[in-house]
Amino acid sequence: MVAGNIRLMRVVHVMTRTNIGGPSVMLVDLLTGLDSLEFKQVVVRGTPHDDEGDYFATRDLAAEVVTLGALRRRVGGLSELRSLFELVRVLRRLQPDIVHTHMAKAGVLGRLAAILSRVPIRVHTYHGHLLHGYFSPIVTRLVTLTERMLGRFTDWHLVVGSQTRDDLCAADVVDESRSTVIVPAAPLIEPRDKYEACRQLGVPSDRPLVGFVGRLTAIKRPDRFLALAATRTDAHFVFVGDGPLRDAVANQARALPNVTLVGWQEDLSVVYGALDVVVLTSDNEGIPLSLLEAASAGVAIVSLDVGGVGEIISDRTTGALVTDESQLASRLAELLDQPTLRRELAHAAQRDVRSRFTVEHYLAAHAAVYRRLVRGR
Repeated sequence: MVAGNIRLMRVVHVMTRTNIGGPSVMLVDLLTGLDSLEFKQVVVRGTPHDDEGDYFATRDLAAEVVTLGALRRRVGGLSELRSLFELVRVLRRLQPDIVHTHMAKAGVLGRLAAILSRVPIRVHTYHGHLLHGYFSPIVTRLVTLTERMLGRFTDWHLVVGSQTRDDLCAADVVDESRSTVIVPAAPLIEPRDKYEACRQLGVPSDRPLVGFVGRLTAIKRPDRFLALAATRTDAHFVFVGDGPLRDAVANQARALPNVTLVGWQEDLSVVYGALDVVVLTSDNEGIPLSLLEAASAGVAIVSLDVGGVGEIISDRTTGALVTDESQLASRLAELLDQPTLRRELAHAAQRDVRSRFTVEHYLAAHAAVYRRLVRGR
């Protein structure tokens, strides 16, 4: 279909689930930012779990959204076959030019369905990877072999972060010549007044607030955050998020009067208006959106140097970056005890991410890949 001199490209995004988190935020940026006169976008998604929240629930999206109940995180033989059958049926109805898959399970089933449906172009985004930290060695090996096989039938890989692409190339999953690094856009967050933000979250406003922002899962290591809380009773520690470990974290937090769990929060200006420092304790990450949010809002960062974190902050220039978890407590204490240093690093990070991680670059990079692949066909 052609509108004027612009060819209307039909893009179907397949995502395992639209839970609150980086992949969903990045997809919404595409759905709302790409020119609808050039790109007709449809989302095929699974249903989020109750402890994850549905990021799409409060978004007014012009794109068609198709929900498949069988397409969700948990793996099971019959549900996978049902998901594959339903995906093939949907793709044959929509007849897209491009199938763009996101997240691991949708990446497998979506690309297989695209092959079976004879969709001409297949694109996959790695928002991170599962090469370490998630599974046993045997399962990790099977995942790697599956990704390598599917990579041979993928026209282009988009990777969130240079370090993540390096890891995938080293594992022979991604070919550098058929891939592009596209970093997410940093949202422009103007923090609320601290007193009012703390009141809304139900946390103290008379002491420094340290935040963990993300899903409560094993890979994010909330246990490390709890250990930090035990070292600084003069500060208050806040978990912003939910997930399968919520009950376990809540039980452990009962022994620490300076820890509060506030769940997911829709208003980021309240979250980052209240927090003085954000700490990332994960074993593995792609480009963590929580750090982009914190930096954009002018909140200081302490983080383990995992995945693509080093692409967001530089140690002692725009934040505190450590290579070993034993260093987290001392670097956090450094920022808590030196408010001037904390503010200087936070402001430097804010200037940096707002100049480098722009929505304009994010959208233009995707549009360029789509156009090049369609024209190549």
